[in-house]
Amino acid sequence: MSLRLPCEFSVKEILPAIRSLMAEKLIKDYNVSEYRTASLLGVTPAAVSNYMKSKRGSSMKKILQSDPEFMSLVTNLSESLSTSGKGNLSAIYCILCSNSKRVLTRNGYTLSSCAYENAEKS
Repeated sequence: MSLRLPCEFSVKEILPAIRSLMAEKLIKDYNVSEYRTASLLGVTPAAVSNYMKSKRGSSMKKILQSDPEFMSLVTNLSESLSTSGKGNLSAIYCILCSNSKRVLTRNGYTLSSCAYENAEKS
């Protein structure tokens, strides 16, 4: 019997797409350097370079990009990170992950809820 935790799919597929979208926003829209973007996102500069070259995070990215409401959230959170230079990354990632799961569910994916989403509902 295999137990697949809800966050396993998120970490492998959703989180890289979120980081890729945020890296693009920070670099292209807010003129943040790759090194600063890496620091803001909690990743290495090499990871940011791979996000920018679509070597990471590309499998879910197009689906998420097609949702205007989700992209508005990405824009708002990216802008906040670019101006304040700090933020609770785990909360930002959980918010974006939760919202991305809604987008993916509307696009035919069947995804389990995590503890954050279950707490959000109650």
